[in-house]
Amino acid sequence: MIEEGTDCHYCGEENAVILCLGCGIPLCNQCVRLENYGFGCDGGKVVAFCPDCFTDPSINTVLKFE
Repeated sequence: MIEEGTDCHYCGEENAVILCLGCGIPLCNQCVRLENYGFGCDGGKVVAFCPDCFTDPSINTVLKFE
């Protein structure tokens, strides 16, 4: 949960709206990177990462299969 008025910990310019799944920092709408984690026929979910975690295959495991 993000407290109201929390700034984005990546850019520091906007209000945070979501937490990074990898490192847990609060992110704004401009900095968040979304990834679609699919689970085959059972569906999937969209997860949020900061730009650093998004490009790290040890954190964003979808990158291992691209």
